[in-house]
Amino acid sequence: MAAESAQAEYPDRPITFVVPAVAGGAADVLTRVLTAEMTKRLGQPVIVLNKPGASGAIGLDSIAKAKPDGYTIGMHNLAILVGELTAAKTPYRPEDLIPIAKMFTQPNLLAVNPKLPVHSVADLVTYAKAHPHAVFYGSSGTGTSLHVVTALFAQSTGIQIEHVPYKSAPFGEADLASGQIQMMISNLTSLGPQAKAGRVRALAITGPKRSPMLPDVPTIAEAGVPAAQMETWGGVVGPKGLPDAIVGKLNATINQILEDPEVIRRYDEMGSAATPQTTAQFEALIKSERARWEAVVTEAHITAD
Repeated sequence: MAAESAQAEYPDRPITFVVPAVAGGAADVLTRVLTAEMTKRLGQPVIVLNKPGASGAIGLDSIAKAKPDGYTIGMHNLAILVGELTAAKTPYRPEDLIPIAKMFTQPNLLAVNPKLPVHSVADLVTYAKAHPHAVFYGSSGTGTSLHVVTALFAQSTGIQIEHVPYKSAPFGEADLASGQIQMMISNLTSLGPQAKAGRVRALAITGPKRSPMLPDVPTIAEAGVPAAQMETWGGVVGPKGLPDAIVGKLNATINQILEDPEVIRRYDEMGSAATPQTTAQFEALIKSERARWEAVVTEAHITAD
């Protein structure tokens, strides 16, 4: 009875929300929009704690090892899932985390340096096949999601391109604009403005629909490579053993927030879409994404440094 009473009163003190990324990045900003609204609706502070490092494993480990009482939750996303697949080991087991709610989806952008003589995905594929290993692409590091996503594009088109890993995506995007590399698939939020400014040439949006940020840029399916369609995503997870009542309350609260027109607008401004889901739907997404990207990683023989 005491445990049931405590759950009924949840939350009765501040909640820590772990973001396994640096402050100020897209994941952090999207989370803070959510947690500000959670604070209002739950009646307790929801405090963001940034724990970057090891492709998100440090932050996820702190969530997995937390007491399953609902007072330590945090973000899981595609980049972290890929890191789990490419790392030799992680300090936590993926099964020690349980899904709570999905937060957002966001497409990537395929872009090239304007000096490369291509103006479409078909042009790029033709050029790369005529010049094998001559097109260099950047990523946020070996074994990261941007590395794996580009490997999917290469597998889907049968081209041979060379990987140049960077410490983070912005370094690669800068070299793309300057011509040090010829191609990159990266975050729409950061690469999109460079395309609008003419510093890089946008060829395709990787998501299922065009972006309001770049309405004239076709989707990857429209460009003829539907097998390379993908979106990055982020959601909320907690430690295994979290009571169903707490999971249900958090899921309902988060979904209500994601249906708020102002939250939808703010996410849209950042090139993301608020995507409320049931816990079961989010669990199914994680399962299917793990299977999809494990196959890509295996075929490309990708491992993290």
